[in-house]
Amino acid sequence: MIQALKMKRAFWYWFFHIVVGTIRFLWHCVLSFKYGGKGKVVSPVTNPLLLKSATKLAQEIREGKLKSAEVVQAYIDRILEVEPLINATGDRCFENAIAKAKEVDSLIASGSFSREYLSKEKPLLGVPFSIKLIFKAKGLRCTAGYKAFENLIATEDAPAVASMKKAGAILITSTNVPELLTNIGTVNKLHGVTCNPYNTNRTSGGSSGLVPNEGCFPPESPGKIPDSSYSKIYKHVSTGPMCRYAEDLIISMKILSSKSGITLNVDEKINFRKIKVCYLKEIRSPTAPPVHKDISNALERAVSYFENRYNLKAQEIKMPCLYDANKCVMNILLQCVTNVKEIFLGGTDLGFSEKLDFLKALIGKSVLCFSSLVIFNLTYFPLWYKKDRTAYYQDMLEDWTAEFDKLLDENTVLLMPTSPIVAPYNSEVILAFPGMCYTSIFNVLGLPATHCPMGFTKQGLPYGIQIVGRANNDALTIACAVELERAFGGWKSPGEI
Repeated sequence: MIQALKMKRAFWYWFFHIVVGTIRFLWHCVLSFKYGGKGKVVSPVTNPLLLKSATKLAQEIREGKLKSAEVVQAYIDRILEVEPLINATGDRCFENAIAKAKEVDSLIASGSFSREYLSKEKPLLGVPFSIKLIFKAKGLRCTAGYKAFENLIATEDAPAVASMKKAGAILITSTNVPELLTNIGTVNKLHGVTCNPYNTNRTSGGSSGLVPNEGCFPPESPGKIPDSSYSKIYKHVSTGPMCRYAEDLIISMKILSSKSGITLNVDEKINFRKIKVCYLKEIRSPTAPPVHKDISNALERAVSYFENRYNLKAQEIKMPCLYDANKCVMNILLQCVTNVKEIFLGGTDLGFSEKLDFLKALIGKSVLCFSSLVIFNLTYFPLWYKKDRTAYYQDMLEDWTAEFDKLLDENTVLLMPTSPIVAPYNSEVILAFPGMCYTSIFNVLGLPATHCPMGFTKQGLPYGIQIVGRANNDALTIACAVELERAFGGWKSPGEI
């Protein structure tokens, strides 16, 4: 019986791998021919202020070495410089940001507060930041990239935005997102397509930029950062910082988690000679793309670094229990809701039929993007979702929980690809969607995972790996990201500096 099950799994694994892989390959060849090679690359950063971490900027502003207005203006200038190529921003609040920055400079000049006080109470004083178009920021639109929400203006700040402002950070703009967050590529009919700054023919990534994002960020820290009222589904969704420099994760996570009631101790000193390193080369799921060779090499380099630097022996693991990772994640998420459309539209009935519009999308007549309609119709696709198998997938999730709980203790990290592929062309994102299982499994498991950039392909596309830890052990995953950044260089500006 067991042998028969193994043979059946092996058959379907290779069947899907060959069929889906062939479709991906042929479509990639078509797009490669269409775009004729490399796309445009945004100009390299020339202002040295833009190459400082937020932590360093905040320190120099507090010490009077830098003016906040100068820093904010530098970021505004950079946005205006690259926006025509990448189309990344939504609503801008430049004038208000400059006014806030001048207030900060006056406060520093007055000497009313000590540096120690400002460091503790206003750790990001005078530092600019942006938010996605899904977050409420008073006076700005909160569209989620959906045409019907075009004039939806927030009357208050979301908890995450309020926390950043309380810490002294200055909001300068909102940024584009996939339509209703239903894609791993940023495209919608309201704001258009956001392109990758390293190659404008490629995607910039999805709702959290998980595929090609070139900076350091913790994609999953569920339960720690308060944000939503849809408790059933959103217990699997998290809000987190996206930073170019790993050290900025420490201060931003402290700020964003301040209202959660959970103490993360993300600035805890880590003794790397006591840590244990495990690594997973791939998730052998039938629909997931194979791991790109550069990402595989990056994983090997990271493992070798920890082994040689700290005289430890890393352990390779296989995790066959993740075979049906995509199906399990989808079923766990979909069983949390009775109406997928209701969740994404916030309970608003906008008068469209997900089934009819799915057909309209095939001829370009739908009010929604095709990728959004795929998500809305997932409950009708038995290949992905079967309501009568809810208990089966719940048991599978419990098996995963037991496996990871056994694997990860307070001193253990798991290194693995963040995504099996580098940034795909904007038009092939839908075929890359099954690769999301590399990160979505940690949403449903509630484990922290920190992405770390590790280098660039020959085509100049960034790639990286993720560091996974035990629940609430963000301090260890972030510390490892800082360590790998130090060893391999971390984020690099597009172009040559």
